[in-house]
Amino acid sequence: MPDARITGVTTDRSSNGSGLLAMGGARGGATPTDVTVTGSAEGDVEIEPGSPLVIHR
Repeated sequence: MPDARITGVTTDRSSNGSGLLAMGGARGGATPTDVTVTGSAEGDVEIEPGSPLVIHR
């Protein structure tokens, strides 16, 4: 989805993976605003190989 917006989200201690994960087939772009991701087991923000998704930080 082009120009997706993620607003007002807090994720803490995601013990089963990443706090914010773009899967391999994800396309488009996302802009997080007022988003806090901390303490995730496999990285706070991850983009799987092969995904052309862009996260505008």
